[in-house]
Amino acid sequence: MELTLLQKKINQYNEVLKNTDSYREKWETETKGLIVSVTKAIIEQAKLNAEVEIHDQYSGLEGVSLVMGIKDSGIFERLDDDLKKSLIRSNGSLLFQQLFNGKISVWINYPFIEGIGEPRPPAMLEILRPQELKEVIILRFVEQFIDDLTTWEDFDDDKSPTQGIGFNHPQPNLKQANEIHK
Repeated sequence: MELTLLQKKINQYNEVLKNTDSYREKWETETKGLIVSVTKAIIEQAKLNAEVEIHDQYSGLEGVSLVMGIKDSGIFERLDDDLKKSLIRSNGSLLFQQLFNGKISVWINYPFIEGIGEPRPPAMLEILRPQELKEVIILRFVEQFIDDLTTWEDFDDDKSPTQGIGFNHPQPNLKQANEIHK
């Protein structure tokens, strides 16, 4: 029986298992500390109203978040003439999450206001090996996060490329639409 191909696959599998152990060790000895120190430095230097949270409930699945906090949204539900309930707003977070295989996934959790629609699902930005995560990469992710928060805050449906009126925007074919609906 010829096992050359199978043996190659087994060797590759064993290498991946060794990588997982190596990535987890690097997370503990370097990566987690790098993420914490860089995000704290960004908060301090940029005077960003945020904090760093460490998620360590599960060893091997730890995470570090840059959290923008929660606050009163400025929106109230009127319960009766004299009573109103403030809706709470989560300002979003950037999460560096250790995966089951020791690699690191980077996520944006978008802002949302409780009771106003469904929160936008988190967006995964990238999966990296621990040795790929450098200070400049963390800074790039924070910049993207701030860009996304700014877009969320400045929401305006007029800026949608599929909306608008004028000769720079395609107009619906009303004759064709009317024919379809007959």
